[in-house]
Amino acid sequence: MRSDNLFYKLFQLAPSLAFELLGLTVPTVPYQFQSVELKEFGFRLDGLLLPETSDENLPLIVIEAQMQPDVRFYYRLQGELATYLLQYQPRHSWQVLVLYPNRRTEREIPNMAEYLTYWRVRRIYLDELPAQQSIGMELLRLIVAPEEDAVTIGRAIITQAQEPWLEWVVEALVRKFPGQESRRIMEMLGLAPLQQTRFYQEVFQEGEVSGRQAEAVALVLRLLQRKVGPLSPDQTQRIQSLPLEQLEALGEALLDFQSAADLENWFARHATE
Repeated sequence: MRSDNLFYKLFQLAPSLAFELLGLTVPTVPYQFQSVELKEFGFRLDGLLLPETSDENLPLIVIEAQMQPDVRFYYRLQGELATYLLQYQPRHSWQVLVLYPNRRTEREIPNMAEYLTYWRVRRIYLDELPAQQSIGMELLRLIVAPEEDAVTIGRAIITQAQEPWLEWVVEALVRKFPGQESRRIMEMLGLAPLQQTRFYQEVFQEGEVSGRQAEAVALVLRLLQRKVGPLSPDQTQRIQSLPLEQLEALGEALLDFQSAADLENWFARHATE
C-alpha cells in the first residue's frame, strides 16, 4: 500500500515519536514538521522536524520512510542532506531516522558502518518493533502488520487513542484493505459509521432541515480539511452553496477520499445533479 502520507501525518501529529525511535529524551519545546524544498537542485526533504527555538543543543531530525528497495537510496539521502546543510547552514546538529518495513527492503552500500556514523543515520525496521510500547509505536506496527493482525492492532489502539489517531487508524486500514469502504473498516474496528454519530445525526436529522445548513457546511468542511488538507476558496464556496441533500452525500463520500483530486472528481460527478 502507499504509505508515505501516513508516515508524514503520523509525525505531524506526534513529533515526539521520532525521539522515541532514536532513543533521545523528548524535549519540552515544540517541534515543527515540514517538507523543505532544496532550490536549484531538484531535491526535497519530505520529512524534517525542526525545533521552534534557537537552542543549538536540540537536533533537527530528517525522517525518511523507505518502503521499497532502492539501490540508490543512501546516495540520494547523502546528496539531499549535504544540499540542505549547504543551503540552510543550520546551527543545530542533526539526526537521520530511516524507517524500513523490514531488513529485506534495505540495500546497503560499501563502507556502510562509516556512512551511518558520519551522516548520523539510525535505521528502524518496523516489523521488529516490540509490541505495546506506546501508541506511536503501535501505529507504526499497524502499517506493516499482516492483514490478519491489522484489525486486532487497530482495535487495541482505538481503546486508548484520541480522535486524530482514530482517523489515522481508519485511513491506514482503508489503504491496507483497498477493496473495503471506510464504512466497513469502521465496523471492523467496532466504531460507529459517520452517519451514526450523534453530531452527524443532529446536523442531518430528517425533518430538521431548517437552521441546519450552516452546521452541515461546517461539519463537511472540517472533515474534508482533515482528509485532504486545506481547501481553496473556490472549493469552500462550492461546498457552501451545496443543498443539504448533497452535503449529506459529500459527508458520506469523503470517508474514502485520499487527496484533493477526489474532491474535484466528486464535484465533477455531481455537477449536474
